Amino acid sequence: MHDVIAKLGEALLMAAGMFWAVGRSLVLGFTISAALFFYAGLRAAEAAPTCPPAHPAIEVEAGHGPVGEVTDVTLAQLAQVARGQARPLRHPLLGVYTRTIGIALSIEDRVVEVGGGLRCTVPAVVHVRLTLSSRAVHLPRDFAGDPCLLDLSRSHQRKHADADDALLDRMVAKYPDDLRARFAAITLEPAPSETLARLRMTEAANSVVQQQLDTYELDQAARAGEAIDTPEEVARLDEACGGALKSGKSL
Repeated sequence: MHDVIAKLGEALLMAAGMFWAVGRSLVLGFTISAALFFYAGLRAAEAAPTCPPAHPAIEVEAGHGPVGEVTDVTLAQLAQVARGQARPLRHPLLGVYTRTIGIALSIEDRVVEVGGGLRCTVPAVVHVRLTLSSRAVHLPRDFAGDPCLLDLSRSHQRKHADADDALLDRMVAKYPDDLRARFAAITLEPAPSETLARLRMTEAANSVVQQQLDTYELDQAARAGEAIDTPEEVARLDEACGGALKSGKSL
């Protein structure tokens, strides 16, 4: 009986040893396969061609379109717009200045072969022109019979137009350095044709130029308005034309 138990123990130990040997082989096999797969993936990633970083020369110029004048709004319409913007008024309503900023972009590039039949278009020189256009001072029709109020509205809105000119010049002065940083951060995939490579690069360039403009607009446009609507300017508007704006006679 003792011999039988001993043999059963030896059989169980042998079975356990075989299981460990087989299991260890399977584990090692899976580990080696995974390592080979990972290594192959790294090699493929290393071999994948990429477009070189862009470090173009940046040339930016400003265009200042003429400022027109129209008498085409009412104080009621201006008040409705002001309520929709949910921003406090710094002074009584007396017209508005409007404009748009146009972007003209041209790029001198070079084509780079990156292997595997793929190519990239890398910008060498980027020309940007920012133009203030569709500019107009809108005078209230309510002031049509009052030359003093018309002149007051005109002079104030012209100050906003002049501040807009100065704002654009400041943006143009900062644009080259800021755009260079944005272009350096662009990551483009190579394309099978020069046409597609240039399309990808042009779309990316348009995007970064617009993003930079949006950044300036959000950051500086409000400041430009605050620089004009100072307490001194508000006092001037309140006292002009016999205090018509302050007393509400013009509304």
